[in-house]
Amino acid sequence: MNRQDYRAAFDAVDFSPDFEEQTLQRLAAARQTSEKEQNKMSMNRMKKAALLTAAAVALLAVSVSAAVVWLTPAQVADRVEEPLLAEAFQSEDAIVLDESVTAGDYQITLAGMVSGEDLSVPTDYNGEIINDRTYAVFRVARADGEPLTDYPNLSYSPLVDGYHVRCVNAWTLGTTTQQFIQDGVIYCLFDCRNLEMFADHPVRFAIYEGGVPNTDLFSMAEDGTISLRENVVGALFTLPLDESRADPAAAQAFVESTGLVWEPMTDAELAAREQEAAGADTLESLCGVNYRSYIVETITMQMENRMAKDPEIVYFPIREDRPLTDYAAIDETTAFTLDEDGSIVITFPAGTVTDAVHGEQTFRLPQP
Repeated sequence: MNRQDYRAAFDAVDFSPDFEEQTLQRLAAARQTSEKEQNKMSMNRMKKAALLTAAAVALLAVSVSAAVVWLTPAQVADRVEEPLLAEAFQSEDAIVLDESVTAGDYQITLAGMVSGEDLSVPTDYNGEIINDRTYAVFRVARADGEPLTDYPNLSYSPLVDGYHVRCVNAWTLGTTTQQFIQDGVIYCLFDCRNLEMFADHPVRFAIYEGGVPNTDLFSMAEDGTISLRENVVGALFTLPLDESRADPAAAQAFVESTGLVWEPMTDAELAAREQEAAGADTLESLCGVNYRSYIVETITMQMENRMAKDPEIVYFPIREDRPLTDYAAIDETTAFTLDEDGSIVITFPAGTVTDAVHGEQTFRLPQP
């Protein structure tokens, strides 16, 4: 009999409202009788034992039928056909957490995690194969106990104290997720670049309503501690990583490779920058309201000219016939400088619009 049939069978048993009280009374009576008649034949002892066993089984049946059995991280890995990862989740290197937080309408539980190389199918992230990864299993259920039938609008992301939330997150760490709904509960297998390189910092795991981590969703204190904003529905877990496995050099190389501001920024620093930027030049003030189109068209023309001069350089937007904005943000957050002639200088990190071997790519755009 499988677990579902077992639970269904017990749920079908019709117990009287005073079943538990009557059972306890019988147990007490049996004990008194035993104390008074210790010299009775062993058959009476057998009857007493039978009564105790029957009562215990009945009480256990009531408890089991009402219990919920969650899938383990290994079972979740098996469910999404990751046998090597399922074995890893049962190894000594795996960390069992089972930490739960109620956030809004949801109960969110981080069940367990494990890190290592070649534990699953290699992930190709922007042309780079990353096989050394951290895996985490979590589940989401409704706080009121009602079953979930669809996936809520939740984002999942690691964050690291001491680094800007826009620099180290699920989007920069090459994340993949596999999730499914079983018995009204969402199970998710999350994986990303190995987080152990950051183990000398507190490493968080955020599950929240919102998109890419930014300063509207998360705050950063002077000591680098990251917190959810009060108006954001979500949970923030701390991962118990082994500090001895930290690799500060690898961590620094990673954050620098993103081309993003990596130092944390407090609310006071944000306010000061906003005030300073209020009187500064912007791409819109320099190029007009259609600055996005102007920048994309001008950079694309410069790409075509460079490819004509050097056939070894292949620009992703042209090769794959996709817009430049699929590879680099062209908006108010785009970093730029002005050269001596007043031209706008925009630099993309290596690997953004062409192969990383060709290094960073700089474009100069005359003001229209």
